[in-house]
Amino acid sequence: MNESRVLLSLCTGVLLSAISAVVAAQTAPANSGYGRIHFNNDKGEEKCTLAVPEDRQTFSFNSNDEYCENNMVSSFWLENVPSATLIQLFENEACSANQDERNFYFLLKTVKQPTDWSQAPNPPDVLTIDQLRNAGKGELLVRKYTRVEDAFVGSELSDDNLNERLSCVYIERSQPVN
Repeated sequence: MNESRVLLSLCTGVLLSAISAVVAAQTAPANSGYGRIHFNNDKGEEKCTLAVPEDRQTFSFNSNDEYCENNMVSSFWLENVPSATLIQLFENEACSANQDERNFYFLLKTVKQPTDWSQAPNPPDVLTIDQLRNAGKGELLVRKYTRVEDAFVGSELSDDNLNERLSCVYIERSQPVN
């Protein structure tokens, strides 16, 4: 009888630990000291948030352990992102800037310290992925304090809406000079 209670207690503890791990994997990354990128769906509902890393990080939305879901976000906004932070948005799951007819990518860099779109009228001023198709290389996005470093939309996507096609985000925070 005593052994069965110990075994039940041990199994319950293992189960609770497993549940805690799953719940932790579903929440946004804890570090927000370098700002955040918020992603919304077509309905304007926030789907996920990525913390700007201390150095650099790739977020592949196709990965099972990733907070954001593949092909689920349509727009984004920046919150307290440091100046000169590189943000790369990719259609393909390989996170590559290959110029394939079925791929798109947008390479953005913030130009204000901090870059914060949440100061706009509530709700925050968002930018859709599809709106980026009209931005040219070197263009400063109006009232966004963000410059387009490079952009590409493949020929097979020229008439398609680019929203809800995002698969990968690479973020690189500019390192302070010592």
